[in-house]
Amino acid sequence: MPRHTGELAVHGHLQQREGKMLFVVDERLSGYDTFLSTTLRLEPPVLLPELAVRILTFDDVTVLSPLDPVLLQERTGEEWSGTLLIPHGARPPTIPDDLAQAAAEAGVDTGGWSPAEARHLLTFLGEAGSASVRGERIDMIIAALGDRS
Repeated sequence: MPRHTGELAVHGHLQQREGKMLFVVDERLSGYDTFLSTTLRLEPPVLLPELAVRILTFDDVTVLSPLDPVLLQERTGEEWSGTLLIPHGARPPTIPDDLAQAAAEAGVDTGGWSPAEARHLLTFLGEAGSASVRGERIDMIIAALGDRS
């Protein structure tokens, strides 16, 4: 069985926080499991060829936290680039059953969403406080996506 199913080019800068060196990614990763342990294959000038890291994705940033201590404190702020060896590939967004049913009935394809669009629409829907508000939001999403066809 392969150790990884996908590769993702990443780049960013080094940042020290609470005595630990972190690899801050320039663009937030979307569609990959956070807290996933993986391998970061670094490119020169960083002199660590491969590094076991944990992917930590927050609202606005992704950080790669080394699983073993890394002594790069003198390189804080320095840029880095490399490849993440992803063990499970990208995670497709999970479309809730009620939205999937409404989309199917309206002939709207939810499979063509970009990761950013899916995140935005599913967050908008997920924040509905009541069933009636959720229904209204589903109708708005379907109307907006249907207008693009």
